Amino acid sequence: MAQETKLPVGVKVGWATGAVGVAVLMNGIAALMLFYLTNVVGLAPGVAGTILFLSKVYDAVTDPLSGHLSDKTQGKMGRRRPWLLGGAIISAASFLLVFTVPFEGPFESLWSGEGLATVSYVLVMLLLYTSGYSMFNVPYMAMPAEMTDGYHERSSIHGYRVVFASVGGFAVQTGGTVILEQLGKDWDAYATVALAGSVIILITMLITFWATKHAPSHPQSDVKLPFKEQLRGFLDNTAFQQVLSVKLAQLIGVAASSGGLFFLFVNVLNVPLDQATVSLAFGMMIAVFGGTPILVRLSKIVGKRGGYFISALFTGAAAISWIFAYPDPPYWPLTGGEEPIKFYYWYAVRGFATGIAFSGNVLFAMSMLSDAMEADSHRTGMRREGMYSALYSFIEKLAAAVGPLILGGALQLAGYNPKAEGLATEQVRQAVLVGISYVPASMAIIACIILLFYKLDEDALHAMRRNSSASKPSDDPRAGDAIPEPAE
Repeated sequence: MAQETKLPVGVKVGWATGAVGVAVLMNGIAALMLFYLTNVVGLAPGVAGTILFLSKVYDAVTDPLSGHLSDKTQGKMGRRRPWLLGGAIISAASFLLVFTVPFEGPFESLWSGEGLATVSYVLVMLLLYTSGYSMFNVPYMAMPAEMTDGYHERSSIHGYRVVFASVGGFAVQTGGTVILEQLGKDWDAYATVALAGSVIILITMLITFWATKHAPSHPQSDVKLPFKEQLRGFLDNTAFQQVLSVKLAQLIGVAASSGGLFFLFVNVLNVPLDQATVSLAFGMMIAVFGGTPILVRLSKIVGKRGGYFISALFTGAAAISWIFAYPDPPYWPLTGGEEPIKFYYWYAVRGFATGIAFSGNVLFAMSMLSDAMEADSHRTGMRREGMYSALYSFIEKLAAAVGPLILGGALQLAGYNPKAEGLATEQVRQAVLVGISYVPASMAIIACIILLFYKLDEDALHAMRRNSSASKPSDDPRAGDAIPEPAE
């Protein structure tokens, strides 16, 4: 086996820093937006979920366009970095604007007067957010496949990304909720969170732009294929389709769960939002920081598919456990007095399982995506990492839209009323469990079934490299068709 070339740690860390901004951007919308639109702005949950879904349909345009343009870009900054710069600015601005809705649409008269203005403003700002996210994230995800061809080195790169992404998620779901709880979960509180988030997004994404100045990259491919042949390359890439399917299933569960946490803590369990999320995040951070290096090493023994399978099982277990969550959970008091700060230790246990699931889902999915991108270059002779990451990003955001759509619809059918006092009805509790438990657990099972058929392991990839070199696809673009599918 050939010795893998190691990337400098500074390049890995610099590239991975951008994951903080991406995580704040994505988790901020996934975790906060549905609750914000229903409980603060005053939109019906079904309509709020529909708006979020429609904004993601727009990704069918922005993601492929971002991927195509980044593949074709030429200049001193390379193919990807100019888009990182533009995406950083737009992403930061849109995050601030989307959480500072200047209207208060009445709950009862949604489609008249200020209600229509509210819906229009939210939709436009979400479209701006989607554009900035695509502009940064699509080229960003294409870069690891160019920076190294080391099979395990790709896992190492994404291991750094997992850690930084968890920091971004922690900033939103813990730091953000603490601010919201302390300031009253009103318009001003969300505006404060949005301002802090936009600053984090801008700084971390710009760090990635500067830190990858000398990172290895590939120029635009000289091979030109008709559109029909290019499409065939995507359709023939079985490994990519499988990774895409697994990630779609997993992310639908994650999106439904993220959006449901606030409803669970506030309306169903009646626990302090900040203390509950801190307890949950504590377990997650321990799992991410301690478990990610272990998962990278484990993948060298059981393979990336095996590691991904294990993380999917943790996803399902964590999701099912929420069925048994009820009001007044046990806790350890961290301070004295009548209102002690409470550490909900069972939430921390759930957080630990969720952290292992998160680490594996991000680490192995992205590493396997880089392998699939390389497999395409061997088959076709083309370097089109941007288009592959565009399709991946579209699936990512489609799932992020389907989750709130499911949860919003379930809450609507259950008769959820944000103005109701006391604990939620059993119907609302079950609607929240649809997002928190039932959907994520089902998606984890589907992901495991798909993973059983994944074949692109290290030996198969090395065999494709040898065959690609022997067939010289650069002399004949169709020569790559002779490369066999990886065998078990």
